[in-house]
Amino acid sequence: MLLTIDSRKRIPLGKVLPDNDVTLFEATVEGGRIILEPMRAVPEREAWLYKNPKALASVMKGLKDSAGGRVKTYISKEK
Repeated sequence: MLLTIDSRKRIPLGKVLPDNDVTLFEATVEGGRIILEPMRAVPEREAWLYKNPKALASVMKGLKDSAGGRVKTYISKEK
């Protein structure tokens, strides 16, 4: 598919993007090719999780268990 650059050097990507809510891309140039990788922004207060493989694995396991109905209700005895 050929895309035309407009007078402001923009390329319309609507025809080639999947139907989702991606609005952020990392652009790299390799061997004359422009590569756009869809990205998502992560708040700084949550970024630590993605830098800690053990914690991330624990969170992912918890989400998987929850989705599979493997949950327990915890009632605090504190008042």
